[in-house]
Amino acid sequence: MATKEWMEKYELVKEKLVGRTDLDAYFTEKKIGNMEVDTIEMGMVHFPTGEILACDPLVELEDARPYLQKVPAGSYPVRICVVPSEKYGDRYACVKVAVSDHKPIRYEMGMVGNEYLEEEIGEDEFFGFGVDAGMGCIADVKTQEAFKKYWEKRMEEDEDIDPYNDLFCDLLEENGKEHPRYQRDGGDWLNWTVPGTDCNLPIFASGWGDGVYPCYFGYDAEGRICGVYIHFIDIAEEYGE
Repeated sequence: MATKEWMEKYELVKEKLVGRTDLDAYFTEKKIGNMEVDTIEMGMVHFPTGEILACDPLVELEDARPYLQKVPAGSYPVRICVVPSEKYGDRYACVKVAVSDHKPIRYEMGMVGNEYLEEEIGEDEFFGFGVDAGMGCIADVKTQEAFKKYWEKRMEEDEDIDPYNDLFCDLLEENGKEHPRYQRDGGDWLNWTVPGTDCNLPIFASGWGDGVYPCYFGYDAEGRICGVYIHFIDIAEEYGE
């Protein structure tokens, strides 16, 4: 939980952290800047509590903190915006969870309540989650808890296992073969359900790879969250001439 002191500081800088890019256009337009874009349908994600998190699933899934912003509990479609390119490879620029079919008019940066707010925030600065293994994910806290229990049981059988080599590697490769469009041989996305539960975990390649990436909550004209966006690549800026 964020402290009262942190929340007071956050309210003072909140407007500086509003997203300036129309991320929903990544999923409604055929071209952004100089680049053509396309989409992948990942299926549904189940948010049983609406308290959600985003992280590198191979490094921080068990420890990631949820965002202060919450969405209504439910199941929602997940899509990936792809920038196809022979020169740069097919890159995933943004992931969207469509909470409703309304159009966002404001993008609020996802915050977890422990960000450092003591210094002046520049115009292009943002807070985000770290990626060290080239992948990102989005999940409900209940899915996080289910994964912890599942992984604890796996580690009781073999304490030397790791999430990539002993779980997601083969699953990603299988999904890549089943859905080869915009995926490399080893697989670039997966919608995995924790065994024995209804908790699923969408996993996806993170733009250019390792780095820090923000999550935005899109609000419609009525002030309700209509979408959640993980922004990996600013297409107009990073593919600019």
